Amino acid sequence: ENGEPVDAKNRAVFLERFIHAEIYKARPDVNAVVHTHSPGVVPFSVSRKPLKPLYHNAAFLGDGAPVWDIGKEFGATDMLVRNNAIGRSLASALGDKSVVLMRGHGDVTVGPAVQAAVFRAYYTDVNAKLQAQALGLGSEVTYLSAEEAAKADGVNMVIMDRAWVLWKQKVQIGK
Repeated sequence: ENGEPVDAKNRAVFLERFIHAEIYKARPDVNAVVHTHSPGVVPFSVSRKPLKPLYHNAAFLGDGAPVWDIGKEFGATDMLVRNNAIGRSLASALGDKSVVLMRGHGDVTVGPAVQAAVFRAYYTDVNAKLQAQALGLGSEVTYLSAEEAAKADGVNMVIMDRAWVLWKQKVQIGK
């Protein structure tokens, strides 16, 4: 409940537990949390360019991807979520969204199941890389409209198991 292990059994515990604990407390609809240090996403966490859905697989970004800045509330830190207070701040920034970017650090994605949280983590990174490429072309970028994003996300939530099965097969055969 508070991020402390019930029985660590002399094993190292991870700081990320405070991210998970506070998001689960704040969001009863969330059953899975993924935290990444995605190199594609980090530039959007430190710039004023918002991460927006560029294509259908990242439609969940249509609800927005807020940027959480640890320094605004906690001053100069090592950028890590080291306790429940910092975890609560991050969970608050996430709000009702599927993704929150962490300034200079990475991102957190959530979902009703692990498959959804992983799908969102993967496609947040892919979308960020594609968006950076599109912006680099120097012309205005056409993003998914709110209606397109909602419709595409509805489909993705139904068919994401196909991606999950493929990813599991790749891991199982080592490719």
